Amino acid sequence: MTRKIDLYSLGKILLIRGKRLRWIYLLLGVLICAPAAPARNSKGLPDLKWLGGGHVSTTGVATSADGKFVATCSPFDETMKLWRRSDGRLIRTFTGDIGGIQGIAFSPDGQFLASASETVPGYHDGAVKVWNVSTGMIVQRLAYDSGFGWCVAYSPDGLTLAAGINSNVYVYRLSDGALLHTFAHSDYVLGVDFSPDGSILASGSEDKTVKLWQLSTGTLLRTLIGHTSFVDSVAFSPDGQTLASASFDTTVRVWRVSDGTAIKTLTGHTESVLSVAFSPAGDFLASASTDSTVKLWQTSNWNLTRTITDPEGGYLQGVAYQPDGQAVATAPIGGHPKLFQVSDGKLLTTYGHHTGDVMGVAFSHDNNLFASGAADTLVKLWQIADGKDIRTLIGHLDVVNSISFSPDNLTVATSSGSPSPDTRDATIRFWRVSDGTQLLLLPGHGGGTFSIAYSPDGQSLVSGGGDNLVKIWRTSDGLLLRTLTGHTFAVKSVAYSPDGTIIASGGGGEEIRLWKASDGTLLRTLPTENTSSLAFSPDGQTLVSGEESYGQNVRLWRVSDGTLLQTINADPFGFIQAVAFSPDGSSFLSASGYTFKISQWRVSDGTLLVSYTRETGWGPFPTLPVAFSPDGALFGYGRSDATVAMARNRFPAP
Repeated sequence: MTRKIDLYSLGKILLIRGKRLRWIYLLLGVLICAPAAPARNSKGLPDLKWLGGGHVSTTGVATSADGKFVATCSPFDETMKLWRRSDGRLIRTFTGDIGGIQGIAFSPDGQFLASASETVPGYHDGAVKVWNVSTGMIVQRLAYDSGFGWCVAYSPDGLTLAAGINSNVYVYRLSDGALLHTFAHSDYVLGVDFSPDGSILASGSEDKTVKLWQLSTGTLLRTLIGHTSFVDSVAFSPDGQTLASASFDTTVRVWRVSDGTAIKTLTGHTESVLSVAFSPAGDFLASASTDSTVKLWQTSNWNLTRTITDPEGGYLQGVAYQPDGQAVATAPIGGHPKLFQVSDGKLLTTYGHHTGDVMGVAFSHDNNLFASGAADTLVKLWQIADGKDIRTLIGHLDVVNSISFSPDNLTVATSSGSPSPDTRDATIRFWRVSDGTQLLLLPGHGGGTFSIAYSPDGQSLVSGGGDNLVKIWRTSDGLLLRTLTGHTFAVKSVAYSPDGTIIASGGGGEEIRLWKASDGTLLRTLPTENTSSLAFSPDGQTLVSGEESYGQNVRLWRVSDGTLLQTINADPFGFIQAVAFSPDGSSFLSASGYTFKISQWRVSDGTLLVSYTRETGWGPFPTLPVAFSPDGALFGYGRSDATVAMARNRFPAP
């Protein structure tokens, strides 16, 4: 499976080199990994119990006028997210925008969100979109013939929308989508803002200029010159008399709107300044920079009054004041969106948990905890009842691929590694659940350890990895008990039968192997290709396999003699990320990372019971691990947009 490079480093490179290079990342992600966009409609939404939100880095942030919600966006996981300000809970994910969202804005009444995105060639569906906040659905698409959208802003009356697309500013009438004005720069337009009375539009560009446009006539009022690098953000003061601009030249410049006079140049940031915002009262100006700080400037004398530092060292791309003026929200690359109190810089809320694709999930056997492991190298433990993130296990140095709880729920095992000889961490680690203490460290597999599973008695752990081997370890002291050879490609999935007598293993380009657990004897092989996931039925009589192959990519096998019982074409694009049996054995789940679809099937006849395509993730990299809760009432899954979800099973055991 293709993996992304370290996004923290990537974000820094892109910021230094300029925003226009982001399209390279987005185009490569789509060409390598993404099929045509699956249909998104009002159906297919799981009955969600809770969402453990995340972002694979953020580039934009906006606050609703009533102060209840914060919205963020990411071009890396290609989503917008809506968070409740009071407790940081993820409320909704907006998906379906291939190319990645760069800029967002709330409508003045808070009912809609507008987005500007970098539309990738071949996946052109409008660079500007308007979304219904309450449903998460797209209600309007604009700028079909345009390419790269960087920024967007509503007029104060909410009737028009301005967007920076390529080197132009487009102004649309929202009632019918009519294009009212086109204003030109000589390079990409990175920031736009309306004056408070709606008469003037300001735009900042990579051409190093700020331009003021008279909307009633569609004419250029004046060009403000002074920055020596890209102008990334512009903001009017609440009284409309002053304009602030942020630049890659590390400065913020303040201009008098009436005549374009440069009032002040604010220095203090040590790297690019990417966003500015006035407080609602106009008494302060906030600036956000890739130097990981927000600076607050008193507008009466333009003195620096406070510097707020992102504790994660994120490269800050966005800043927005809350309507009460008491807090600012930030959007970082390489960290979580946050809310800070302006009076003392106190961190009030962190929005999100993981910052990388969620690769592995598992339930504890007592039905109390849910664990997730991600590309951010972290393992998180969640309370199933309320979705509270109670513990983070830190130690892995690479992608966390697989998780397994011990039968007594006292220990959780995790495995790590990218599919490369140069993986930074291919280890297996054992952790004490109660306090997160690391108990054991095992060397794992060369080229990464992709799958692990506890034996039903808890005495051993089986693992599969990039060295084409299956290994069995003693859990009490980490002793390697046995190595099973025969696979000729990486082993991507391993599983114990419920009675612990059989181990199943599968991998790339070959058969599934069934082994006698007691001595490693090969019992039989099952002919498949590119097996990605395996699961035994609760009675141990049936094995379900998911494949990275076109056509019949889910198969059901009789374990006793290897007979193929059923084949199902669960994903036309050929990638099944995970399979999982329900605890009663009547149904199973299949999850497709390419179409972002979770499907539930009846075992007896292969009937499709339900498919979910909303709140199942989005982005150019397919990850969608899934698992049933021990009581069968819930299923949990991880997403490529760094989110963990818990949903109710609509077909529980009778």
